[in-house]
Amino acid sequence: MTLIARRTLSLIGAAGLLVTLLTLTCGPAEATSIRINAPRIELELAPGESYSGEFVAENPEDGDVLCRLYLEDWAYLPGGAGDKQFLPAGASALSASSWITFSPAEMTVPSFGRQTVRYTVNVPQDATGGNYSVLFMETAMGTAENDQGASVQVSGRIGALFFVRVKGTLRKEGQVKAVDVIAPAGNKPLEIHTTFQNSGNTDIELGGNFLVMDPEGSVTARGQLQTLYTFPGTLERGVTRWAGSIAPGTYDILLTYDLGQGQTLVEEKTLTVG
Repeated sequence: MTLIARRTLSLIGAAGLLVTLLTLTCGPAEATSIRINAPRIELELAPGESYSGEFVAENPEDGDVLCRLYLEDWAYLPGGAGDKQFLPAGASALSASSWITFSPAEMTVPSFGRQTVRYTVNVPQDATGGNYSVLFMETAMGTAENDQGASVQVSGRIGALFFVRVKGTLRKEGQVKAVDVIAPAGNKPLEIHTTFQNSGNTDIELGGNFLVMDPEGSVTARGQLQTLYTFPGTLERGVTRWAGSIAPGTYDILLTYDLGQGQTLVEEKTLTVG
């Protein structure tokens, strides 16, 4: 009996980074790998505007690889860590999948060769805010046995994430609902718990930094805040852990949260280290 199993790779990365397709070694002749040079495609387009682009798929191994291409929706999973869930095209209220056409729908990437994937994004006249899709390349990766000893056909896929933001309609808005600071103690690091509400209409990757200042205003410690990945309407909570040393005493912590596009939110808290 042959069953179908799909393995999925979630992608976050800067444009230009080569990302490798999940590889399952089922035997020397059955392992395969594909890389793409644009795992993240970010576009800001006006209502009614069209944009055409391309990315390159590369096969660094001996043996042709047949790929099937298709679109799905995606969203961040709860937790703010940037993990993703994938949905059928059109299932999400923030779907851009119907705006995208691409070619080819199927292609063979030759041994140690490359193939170009071309796409066009057509933004509707009434579109607003942030909209999202993923263009997957899927390939059969061979067979393996499952726990019951049945032969399983394994597929792998790699995706280019689309962030399509509609120019002139974007509202990058949000509120820090709560900040809880837990002082370091023993081997436990300083912890900063942030609860953030994305009240705008586009994704926000909430980063930032913090300063720990003594009563004289001197900075005794500083660090980066853990990035929170949010979609419109979501409430996320993230934790920053900082393992540096802070002497006993009472301090002010100044937290600056970066919403992007020059927008910041500032919070101030008191920290007592015993």
